[in-house]
Amino acid sequence: MNLYQTRLFRSFFPMVSFVWLGLFAAGAQSAAELKAEAEASEPRKVVESLTTTLLDLARVGQDKLKNEPEEFYAEIERVLDPMVSFKFIAKNVMGQSYWKQATEVQREQFIVVFKRSLVETYVKGMSQNLDYEMAVLDKESKVLKSKASIVQKITGPDSVNHVVYTLGLGKSGQWKVTNLTLDGVNLGKTFRSQFAQGMKENKNDIDATIAGWAGKS
Repeated sequence: MNLYQTRLFRSFFPMVSFVWLGLFAAGAQSAAELKAEAEASEPRKVVESLTTTLLDLARVGQDKLKNEPEEFYAEIERVLDPMVSFKFIAKNVMGQSYWKQATEVQREQFIVVFKRSLVETYVKGMSQNLDYEMAVLDKESKVLKSKASIVQKITGPDSVNHVVYTLGLGKSGQWKVTNLTLDGVNLGKTFRSQFAQGMKENKNDIDATIAGWAGKS
């Protein structure tokens, strides 16, 4: 990730928190209820559910983050799991060649580390301004048989941004988010470049690269 991308990604912390933690907001529901909604919903509705009632929950979440951070992170992960394909995303971040080289234990370890790093990164934006208006742009969105791109316009106090959610329809009939593009910056590709750079710096030591990733959040 170059300096520009790093700054851009950081500028999205509060916005991405708003996006992901909207699912947590939907979720004072159970994980089972969220899974049922994901299975029954079209991609547009899945994306919209990510941002429901976030402002109220953000205030509650900040208190829990301060007093019980580990429990808060774990709860967010539990709620996100039905709608985000962390395994698919982590596999693409690691890249096909490194994924093949990795043992099953290393793969599972990276999925856990990657998921936690995302959650912690997004949570860091919670204390910032969450005064956003969000609208799905239907004319720019595309839904195919098993893949969809849903475009969302996010208007904040000082900026207007566009998020493209890529979703895939799994064999279970469940739509899940598999990638995000923020104002033209593809996070999947950006993270993949980061992982490849980590492998280079660690002389192709997968364990060391995973450990380094764990220290990024």
